[in-house]
Amino acid sequence: MFRALLSDARTWTYIVDALSTLVDEANFVAKPDGLSMRAMDPSHVAMVDFVLPSDAFDEYECDQETLLGVNLDEMKKIMRRARSGDTLEMIYEEAEKRLKLRLRGKTVRTFSIHLLDITAEELPEPSVEFKAFAIITADALQEAVKDAAVTSDHVKIVIQPDKVTFRAMGDLGEVVVEMGKDSEALLDIQASEESAATYTLNYLADMIKVAKAADTVKLQLSTDMPLRIDFNLPGGGRVSYFLAPRIEGE
Repeated sequence: MFRALLSDARTWTYIVDALSTLVDEANFVAKPDGLSMRAMDPSHVAMVDFVLPSDAFDEYECDQETLLGVNLDEMKKIMRRARSGDTLEMIYEEAEKRLKLRLRGKTVRTFSIHLLDITAEELPEPSVEFKAFAIITADALQEAVKDAAVTSDHVKIVIQPDKVTFRAMGDLGEVVVEMGKDSEALLDIQASEESAATYTLNYLADMIKVAKAADTVKLQLSTDMPLRIDFNLPGGGRVSYFLAPRIEGE
């Protein structure tokens, strides 16, 4: 038996929207202490790691570890029917083999989706020694990615001890976005050495969709190594992405 209630259905809408940008199908793992999911996109360029502890839900019940194989595109279609003020209740009973999504507002709407038997490999968390990190506001990251996309399809991220810089260069020009220690957008920064790498903007543009459900984001970086992005969700949850660097000359 698994049952979870969120008083604001939009939180789950933003999460599913962000997860579905990388993978079409995935196993959510429901445990007594919360819900999680880890998956890699088909090209093996990016990985997503999602955790939402039981305390993040208004109500949560789970008596044993349960795999919930879900078509994320189908779930996204359902969640886009959520209206402002709706609550979301998710219910799974083993006998039915279906996950119910109940949106409760002016009316009560119950959607049922068949679960999938997804065989997925165990994905260990990438082992990277990060030399630098920056914590910035989620909306600042959104704007930086959108600014970079004006001139290019890739962006170079540089973290120095006193600032983080997003630099994009294309045939039509260059965009530089800086967040220094005097910026309201930069909340914390630390770098044992200057770290820089270039990443594909298409992936970053998909990843920042979860920013609607987060206030802050942590960027962890080492030169020419995968980027880790942690979005902190209400109640102690998080969505983390690992993105491989773009090879120069691509």
